[in-house]
Order: sequence, then structure tokens, then C-alpha cells
Amino acid sequence: MSSASTTSKKRANLCVPYVPMELKSRDDVSAMMASTLPMVAMFLRNKLIGWSALLMTVQSWLNESEASSNDSAQPGWLKVLMSLVGVIVCYMDIFVPAQSIVGAISSGTSGSGAVTTRLSMAPRATTA
Repeated sequence: MSSASTTSKKRANLCVPYVPMELKSRDDVSAMMASTLPMVAMFLRNKLIGWSALLMTVQSWLNESEASSNDSAQPGWLKVLMSLVGVIVCYMDIFVPAQSIVGAISSGTSGSGAVTTRLSMAPRATTA
């Protein structure tokens, strides 16, 4: 019984040594930023972030190689289009103002019907 527990029942010819896979280099941080900055510009409506995202995506699109374009999930022109949409969203309030704000300014009331008051920066006269 003791001899059976010390010998291994594994066949040595079926054992395969472990060989770790080579990792892809993740040095292309600009491509990652180029895909996330347009979304940040859309959510925050920050024009500076939108323009920098557009410039960054154009730069990463022009710098991508054949190997990186085959490995990426999105093509470069789609990233540029997404950042262009981000810039357009940042300037959308100029061309298409919100209706509730336009109505409140023109009628003097807010959307709920309450009268809005304007705060003046001029100092109030005090009575003594």
C-alpha cells in the first residue's frame, strides 16, 4: 500500500511545460485618450476638452500603423468622427438653445409658472 502512494500515476509523456504568452505592448496611451476624451467632452460640454480630443484623435489616426489598425476595435476615422461629434455637442447650445430657458427669459417665468426674480449686483440702499 505504501509503494502505490509514492509512485505517480501521471504519464510523463503527456505533461506539457508551461510557456507564458507574450503580452502586447500597451505603449499607445494617446489612442486610449483619443477614444475616451470625446465622450468626456460630450458629458462635460467643455470646449477645450472637445478641441483637444479632436486634435488628439487626428494625431493618433495619422500615426497608427498597419498592425495597430488591424488590432484596434474601432477604425481611426470613426474615432475622428466621434471627436467631431463631441465638438459639435459642445457648441450645440449656441445653435439650438434649450426651450425652457428661452421661455423663462422671454416671459419672466420659469417652467413651473413661478415668477423668476433677477438678482442685482448693485448695493441696496439701507434706511437708518
